[in-house]
Amino acid sequence: MRYFLGFDLDAKSKIALDDWRNKALPRFERCVPAKNFHITSVFLGKVREQQLDHLCCAIQESQFQNFNLQIDTLGYWSKPKILWLGSTQIPEHMLQTTKRLTEYAQQAGLNLPIREYIPHITLVRNAKNNPPAPLYEPDFELKIDQLHLFESVSGKNGVQYPIRQTWPLHRPIRPR
Repeated sequence: MRYFLGFDLDAKSKIALDDWRNKALPRFERCVPAKNFHITSVFLGKVREQQLDHLCCAIQESQFQNFNLQIDTLGYWSKPKILWLGSTQIPEHMLQTTKRLTEYAQQAGLNLPIREYIPHITLVRNAKNNPPAPLYEPDFELKIDQLHLFESVSGKNGVQYPIRQTWPLHRPIRPR
């Protein structure tokens, strides 16, 4: 089974992002359904049950802080042909969370590729060309207060991302 750790978006945000895509961009053939909008923190790939248990225990024993993410830029990766939304300012808590989760995954025996973390929401797959600039820029603030273990399940109706486990992200403790 294939898994990843990440952040789901609330229904209102998914609808708003889908509405923005439909109004600000040209039509595409392979649009990602709004129900599949998410932000991956760490892609795990194929995971054995023992590795998954080790990883989930490490996450359960940890605390991560919540954060807000400003979605304000449109990007395109030509090699995988993916059109995505992202942020020009990645919150420090998000970077710290991803770093710790990567360490936990490696401690569980997962061999993860080392690459720069670019949090993003995939809008379109197999976008043949980099589209023209949007009619208006994206401007969304997402409140991220839960971490999820997602499974990637391929079926005849496309890919689904059921959530298999959830951990709360906590508010930072402020000194008095």
